[in-house]
Amino acid sequence: MKLYYQDQAFSFELLRAASYAGYQGAEIGECLATAARIKEGDFEGWFVEWEKTAKRVEKMGEDCLQRGHRISAREAFLRSHNYYRTAEFFLSPKDPKRNESYKKSVSTFQKAMELMDFHVEKVNIPYENTSLPGYFYRAADSDSSTVERPALIGIGGFDSTVEELYFCVAAPAIKRGYNCLIFDGPGQGAPLRLQNMTKRVDFEVPVSAAVDYLETRTDVDKEKIALIGMSMGGYYAPRAAAFEKRIKACIAYDVFYDLWEATVQRNPMLKQLEVLSAEEIEQVLKKAGQANSNLRWAIANSMWVFGLDKASKIPETLQQYSLKGIAQNISCPVLILAGESDHFVPLEQVDQFANELTCEKTIRIFTAEEGAEEHCQEGNHSLFHQVAFDWLDEVFQS
Repeated sequence: MKLYYQDQAFSFELLRAASYAGYQGAEIGECLATAARIKEGDFEGWFVEWEKTAKRVEKMGEDCLQRGHRISAREAFLRSHNYYRTAEFFLSPKDPKRNESYKKSVSTFQKAMELMDFHVEKVNIPYENTSLPGYFYRAADSDSSTVERPALIGIGGFDSTVEELYFCVAAPAIKRGYNCLIFDGPGQGAPLRLQNMTKRVDFEVPVSAAVDYLETRTDVDKEKIALIGMSMGGYYAPRAAAFEKRIKACIAYDVFYDLWEATVQRNPMLKQLEVLSAEEIEQVLKKAGQANSNLRWAIANSMWVFGLDKASKIPETLQQYSLKGIAQNISCPVLILAGESDHFVPLEQVDQFANELTCEKTIRIFTAEEGAEEHCQEGNHSLFHQVAFDWLDEVFQS
């Protein structure tokens, strides 16, 4: 579906921002009013107008808090956080405004968390010689630190932040009686922006660190730990489940069976890069980015999150992120989600992934008729949550 813009990248990011309204992360009127002030394809204008909205809504939250209106303040801070996150999205990784806007998105989110009626903790997960930042949420109907509940670990993807995962993973999880741990891994959120920690293929390493952390808690049922991966997390989560056997259920939304093949199928002209020299790859990508705003953003973001000094290294890097020969090692039940109009992941990847699995598997393709056909079911999170959590309930009840 297209929302306001014809430009694929702008339309999708607007839809993504608006989709968090279900848990007070947006208001459709604020989103559309902001979009109306932005020229299609104007990355700088996108930042200016979303930041303007974010600041206005943040000020609203501060005023409400000062006057003692906790719920109003909380909801304003949640929306402001999402708008700051959206504002920085298209900026160059080298633009200092990007980190400034990111830090504002985190601070407003944490202000909202301080006003919640349920249990939430900021956590630092021990990881190699440092730690990974996250949030632990206790099921909304539980105030006990000793009553064990099933736990869901949520991880993001190519461009998400841990705070964004509150709306699409944590909030629906705790409402349904699950404890939930969400965190930023290498190449995401704070580790990327503040520690220069770029992506890694073997994402089972940070996931295992997260499971280690959960095993230290007295409120987690260690036999009922599930993992859900958003977007490129649809590669990370199955990859981790193949190696980390303490994961008892895995949800991939949307599944990324092979990152390079998905990229080439969606952008066929990139196939030629496999036989070109490094100089030629640089020239082709520069020209392609000038003609396609979505590709222009993807090239710049890829170099940043993968820690590359040249665009010509993108193809060989993406080719490393594949579940070929790995998916067959997953032993826990897997839920595979996909949108029929996903502009990042071709539906062929669903079949490729499913055909390699030897474990119990369930496939759900979301349609345009349902308004959930886009990547990660942006446009109908209620349906996505119903499908994902009903499946998880049934896995853990069996």
